[in-house]
Amino acid sequence: MQSLTSHLQQDLSRSVLGPAGWEDLYVDGVSLYSSPSKSAWRVVKGDVIAIQIYPAWPVQEDEEPSVNLYVPADWKKRQVFIDELKPPPGFQHVSQSPDAESAEEDPIFKYVPYTSYVGAEGRFDFTGFIDAFREATKTLVGMEKVIDGILERLA
Repeated sequence: MQSLTSHLQQDLSRSVLGPAGWEDLYVDGVSLYSSPSKSAWRVVKGDVIAIQIYPAWPVQEDEEPSVNLYVPADWKKRQVFIDELKPPPGFQHVSQSPDAESAEEDPIFKYVPYTSYVGAEGRFDFTGFIDAFREATKTLVGMEKVIDGILERLA
C-alpha cells in the first residue's frame, strides 16, 4: 500500500496539482496534502487549508479512501468558513454527514471506496481507482476561486 500512496502522490502532483499551480503533495501522517501557494490559505501559524488525499491503508472495514478539503481545527473563523462552503457535485458537506465528528477537519469530502473498483472476477481496477482520485482532486482544485472569495470576505 505504500506504493499506492507514492503513486497517488506522484500522479496527482504531476497531472492535476502542478499544472494548476498548486504545491506537490506532501505526506503528513497517513494522508497527502496540497494547497496553492497563497498566504490567505495559511489561516493559522503552521497550518493551511488544503486538499487531503486519504488512501485509507491498511484497509479497514470502517474507513474508506477519500478526497477531502482540510480546514485546520484551531482556526477561529473555521465555522463561518465551513458554513459558506457548498460541496461540488459528488461531494458531501459535513452538515450532510450522519457522522459529523469524523468530518470535523474535512468539511467537504468524497469517498473513493475500494469495493467500487473490484470487478466481478475479483480483480481490482487500479486505473479506475486512480482516475477517481484524479477527478475528485481536479474538482477540489476547481474550487480555488470560490475559496479565495470566502477567505477574502472573512479577512
